[in-house]
Amino acid sequence: MSRKFREIFTENLSAKFVALFISFILWVTILGRRDFVQTKEVDVELLTSSDYQVSQQDIERIRVRASGPRAALRKFMENQGSHTLLIDISTLKDGKFEIKVPAKKIETPLGVKVLSVRPSQIHATVVKKEKPDGKENDND
Repeated sequence: MSRKFREIFTENLSAKFVALFISFILWVTILGRRDFVQTKEVDVELLTSSDYQVSQQDIERIRVRASGPRAALRKFMENQGSHTLLIDISTLKDGKFEIKVPAKKIETPLGVKVLSVRPSQIHATVVKKEKPDGKENDND
């Protein structure tokens, strides 16, 4: 019995060392991988139809908390294209609205994910644009 037990450990010894070495490298790589977290301020712009405009908006900037590998996160923080979030509200007409900030619309590099957006809602008032002569547009 002890001979069979010894053969289990000594048979194909070089292949077992290679497998042990590869598993050690994988273990160190996975344990050593850390995602970093950073916060970035992003401007918010509401896009309306041509007949309407935003007369009041309570939030101009939001804080985006994102995580990912250091290099990708640095790229996200420096990317000028992700400094403004455009939210399409062209289907909204006159009135006061509570608009949810779509976290999925925030552009991020591969490997970076958005953890949170604060505030998550924007309150805005949409009104009909006035013509240059002082009257409201009647295009409806």
